[in-house]
Amino acid sequence: MTGGPRENTMRHFWFVDTASLLSMAVDPEIAAEVMAEIGSDPVVVIDVVREELTYRATRPGTGALAQTALQSIPVDWHNVDSGRYVGPSEVEAIQYLVADGRPLSHDDQHLAESTIIAMGRQSAQSPVGYASIKVLLPEDYDARRVASTIPQMTALSIHGLLFDRVQGNRMAAARARDLALKLTKAGRGPDVTEEDFSDTSGRGLGRVADPQRRPRGA
Repeated sequence: MTGGPRENTMRHFWFVDTASLLSMAVDPEIAAEVMAEIGSDPVVVIDVVREELTYRATRPGTGALAQTALQSIPVDWHNVDSGRYVGPSEVEAIQYLVADGRPLSHDDQHLAESTIIAMGRQSAQSPVGYASIKVLLPEDYDARRVASTIPQMTALSIHGLLFDRVQGNRMAAARARDLALKLTKAGRGPDVTEEDFSDTSGRGLGRVADPQRRPRGA
């Protein structure tokens, strides 16, 4: 796994997914590392993500995390109405790609990440959009797989972001392991080791971080 977002000098726009915001809400230190990686780049929160978090805030299993996530969204992040950019048919086409041949369990399955990917594909068709890299931060492997096929778009999970920071000497592997353990205890990631983060191949992280690909045009 090579070629994280920071290897490209073009401007980056980050799109946070519902699941990643829930993972960031597990512990302030996890959120701090994500924010440090984002730096001064603009971050987009689409309406679908806010709607999903609002719904999850009412559910027994995710209520506390979702409430924390909603309360923790920085005020300078950009709220975007996705309907201004993509229509239902465009999003639905991506949903089926993310499902990878499996039937959707309900109409809203993969909705947030699919909407973001559809927006990225739309953006790549314009000269202005092609001048920047869109970084999707999802926890779903197949969402990352599909996003990585879109020109000027890349995707990585929280584990992938931590791995990228370790490999770029922006944090220690032991710290990445400690934060990953917090996710494991919260039921939001597998048990991984310090060595998994230190290994330049990233093989030990497996699907939790792969694919993490260099954006097209890099």
